[in-house]
Formats: sequence, C-alpha cells, structure tokens
Amino acid sequence: MLLGVGGAVQERSLPLQVRFVPRESTGSYVTRLAARNGLAVNRLLDSVGRGKSKAVDPRYAELYVDRAGRARLAALTGRPVEDLTRALVSTRDEQLLPDGRSGPVWAWPWQPRGGYLVRGCALCAAGRGIEGPVWLICPDPWYICVRHGRFSDNSRDDRVPFIDLAPGPHVVEAERRRLKLVRLLGPVGRMLMADAFGVLAHPAVNRPCLGSGRTVPLRLLAAAVEVACAMARIERGRLERRVSEGDYARWRGQVSKELGWKIGHALAAWSQQHPILPGERSVRSRPRGVRLGPAVPHEQVGEMASIDEITCVPWEVMATVARPYG
Repeated sequence: MLLGVGGAVQERSLPLQVRFVPRESTGSYVTRLAARNGLAVNRLLDSVGRGKSKAVDPRYAELYVDRAGRARLAALTGRPVEDLTRALVSTRDEQLLPDGRSGPVWAWPWQPRGGYLVRGCALCAAGRGIEGPVWLICPDPWYICVRHGRFSDNSRDDRVPFIDLAPGPHVVEAERRRLKLVRLLGPVGRMLMADAFGVLAHPAVNRPCLGSGRTVPLRLLAAAVEVACAMARIERGRLERRVSEGDYARWRGQVSKELGWKIGHALAAWSQQHPILPGERSVRSRPRGVRLGPAVPHEQVGEMASIDEITCVPWEVMATVARPYG
C-alpha cells in the first residue's frame, strides 16, 4: 500500500518486511519498517492515513491509528489485522483513535495515551535479526526479560541501557512467579500485584516507593509477589462469595505471622478496601479456562493501566520525582 500517481492509495504490502516483537510500540515498529524499505517515516504514514503531528523519535512518543488506519497498516505488513494486534498493543481496539470523518487517520502525540515507552531487550531483538533499539509499550516504566536476565526501563540514557540481573537471580525468579500469577488469574492477577506494591508503600512498612529510583522495582518485586500470593488466598474466596468476617480475621493473623506485623498491618488496611461481597456463595466450579473477574473496588483493569492507576489503597504509591529513570 503506497501512494501512487495523484496520491491514490494502492493496496499492496511493502516489498521488505520486519519481524514483529511482542508488545513493541507501534511507533518503534513503523520506524523500523520504514527504514527497512528506505522510506522516511512520514512517507510511510502517508499510506496509513492523514495525521497532524510530525513523526518523532519512538523512544519519546507512541503512534496511534483509527480502525481504517489499522487496516491499512496491516496491509503494508502483508499480515492480517489479528497478527498486528497480537504484537502491537497500541493497535488493539481499546487503544484506537476515533474513526476519521474523511478517511483513515493517525496521531503521534508527544505523550503516550497510556503506559510507558520502555527499552526492549537487545538480545531478544538480535535473535529476531534486529540490530537497532526496539521500544516496547508497557503499563509500568520497566520491563524484565526473564530469558536473558535483563532489566530495562524508560530511561533514554544510552550509557546504561539495561541492568544485568545475573547477580540477582531472585529477581528473575520473582518475575517468573509474577507472570505465572497473571497468567492464572488474568486481570485479577494484575490487580493483586498493583495492590501488593501499594501495600509495600504503606507508611508502616517503611520501604522505598516506586519512582524514587531506578532500581526500586528490583528491590521490591520479590516481596510484592509474596504479598500478592498471600492476597490471592483471600481474594479468590471473596470473589467466589465464600469468605466471612471470621475468614478475614484468621487470614490477617496468618499473614502477619508469615510476612511480619508491618506488612500485616498494611494488609489489614488493604482488606478494608475489599469488603465481603453480597450474594449467594458460589458452589459450582468454573469451566476450565474461565477466570474470576475483578470486583469492587476494582471494576476494570485496563491493559495499559499502571500500578498507581489500578491499586485501591488510599495512600500514595508512587514517589513524585521528576524523571527518576533519566
């Protein structure tokens, strides 16, 4: 799909393609695709639709399209829309721009509409034949590659593009446990992890807050996973409406013994935000593959919602530090 004579759009894919990287930002992908074909990014975007903003460095901004623009971008890649949305989070339905009144549109705002632009693992990229940097779009401002044991974030400093986790294998193991929890519980797993970081931010716990330094996520992750797993024991029962006040009291006593009174105190405050749900107790087992959905106080958990947007705790979770990641 390229502009032909008189600006007419020709429905065909570009002659040279680049491989998808899971969770890559659309801006990063389009930049790589344009370079592979010897095109300026704006020239390629002329084939996607109309846009008001200039193409910018994908490390600073994300590219968004409407439904028709997504179809054109998919045609450029020679792949079905389903492949595009599977790899590029920002092309999924909830991230689409409103449909243009006079044809496909795109926008490249200076700030992502949700999530953070995070440097991808260079070793994963190299395994796909990619030499230059790849930028992911993530709900939170960091990413841990469990395959290569690397931590990266939304720092634009090329001098230290990642942190090698070989000296801290417990962090990689904690990330594996987090991924498993989210895989099993879906949005509820993401909610529990956000609330776990929220619990660790309670004044009584006396831990550093997310956003106060680059390595803070590494220092908190293992504890946050432990807290989230402890939460899951009571939350799953609450969502199935089989938890009583006595169950809550016994659970609070147990987690205080397991995790210490400081975290136990914070978890007691957290549990007040998660009241016993009215309704009949669930007695039927769920069909395989059907997950529990979140409930009050978590009505929805957006795919690009960050920890501080998801968590229900009433105290501050993120430190207000300007550009903590450089």
